[in-house]
Amino acid sequence: MKSLTDIIGLKIISINQGKQISKVKDVIINPESGSISFFIIDQPSDYLGARIISYKDIVGLGDFALIIPDSKIIQDVAHNQLAIDLLKKEIKVIGSHILTTKGSLIGQVTEIMIEEETGKIAACMVSNPQGRQEKVSCDTVVTYGKEIILLEQNPANPAPKLQRNTPSKAKPRQDVDNSSEVDEKEILKRKIAQLGQQNSLMPDSESKSLVFPEGFNVFEQKQLQFLLGKTLDKDVLLDNGSSLKAGEKITAELLSEVKTRNTLMQITAHVVK
Repeated sequence: MKSLTDIIGLKIISINQGKQISKVKDVIINPESGSISFFIIDQPSDYLGARIISYKDIVGLGDFALIIPDSKIIQDVAHNQLAIDLLKKEIKVIGSHILTTKGSLIGQVTEIMIEEETGKIAACMVSNPQGRQEKVSCDTVVTYGKEIILLEQNPANPAPKLQRNTPSKAKPRQDVDNSSEVDEKEILKRKIAQLGQQNSLMPDSESKSLVFPEGFNVFEQKQLQFLLGKTLDKDVLLDNGSSLKAGEKITAELLSEVKTRNTLMQITAHVVK
């Protein structure tokens, strides 16, 4: 298995060209399959349009490099509807909280481990409520949400440290109707999906919905979101005639004055790394 930290920054080498093409900048996760679907390649300017490599097109994922057969397999994300749909879901996994179907909190994900052959998320490194790091298998994940991961809890996958009550020693009933339990899980799954879309477990007091300029594509919108909270090393003139000052924290209100791609490019070029 390989951690996401190991994958980000890997050199991308083309067999046909016999040279390094780029590096891995990020990945796009498919919550339905619980795996990496695409690699986003590093390039000078995201606002020119992200480029991606499908996991199924790679030759190998090693310790030194990501190997592809030819640079021709690199795609513009704007031409791949699946990639666009997955980007809109904003599933990162790292930073998400893992809950069991019984309502127990496992902890917050700090790293994910990937199977090299398939791209599937095999396990998560989790900081538990006591602050200790634990490895949690992802074999029984029910839902990968934007903020929450729902993990099936059953006798084969208990969470004894996190349960408040110990199981009763009473003999199990043979006539229990399991349909209500299934219904409860479906309801919980829907609630978690809604929570991931609407709220954060750790809301930002300064958060404010961005109003994206008409005509900005999904990548330019993500670039605007990336700029929130950042600062610049140089003053930039905004489209309303005011200036975004160097060292000033970028807020949603300030970004609402970004109306053109040229201004977005100027701000991005002067973000303090």
